[in-house]
Amino acid sequence: MRRMTKLSAIAAAALLGAAGVTATNASAAAQASWTVTNPAADDKFTAVNVAGTTAVLTNKSTGAQVTCRTIAASGTAVDGVDSDGIGLAIIQNATFGNSASKCTGPLGSTWIATSNAPMSLNGTTYSAGVTKGNITAIDVKLTGTSIAGTCSARIKGTANTGSYTNATGVLSIADDATPALTISEVTGACAGLLNNGNVATFRAQYKVTPILTVTSP
Repeated sequence: MRRMTKLSAIAAAALLGAAGVTATNASAAAQASWTVTNPAADDKFTAVNVAGTTAVLTNKSTGAQVTCRTIAASGTAVDGVDSDGIGLAIIQNATFGNSASKCTGPLGSTWIATSNAPMSLNGTTYSAGVTKGNITAIDVKLTGTSIAGTCSARIKGTANTGSYTNATGVLSIADDATPALTISEVTGACAGLLNNGNVATFRAQYKVTPILTVTSP
């Protein structure tokens, strides 16, 4: 649907031009505020943590941290123009840790997290090859084990401090000054590390393949 929308916008602009109709600067900017270029013929991409970096989930309410040395994501970024910067790319699947390389936490605990639904990468500002924005519709299930037993929880919300650099293909997510992730559906032996209503932040650096190019006039 998104590809059809973008192609329709391009076709409409071409038809207007052929008919001698010229859009105003304001309307032109509104119709083509962002441009996404993906070298992949199928518009897909993958991402893993930048070599030597770790991802960290911090429960700001309790101070507990889960650190991941292995993270991965995959999704789509459709070639074309976008008027509002929303959904420049969609992360269809994301994992934090795996059976061979689990995330680590307090009390010798180990963790794995998987996404429950697609997440949207959105642009808010652009300058010199760097797009700043956020990731919305985050919804992941976190499961951990320790000597106390098994703990699970759901984490939902937004990561508001993100940036993507065209030159390197690196998507960086920094800890939000005001946490916008909420922990819920806490069950099992969580030892007070996770509680319903706690708020959290997430930071990570992803290397995106192929390198996408995002621009905005």
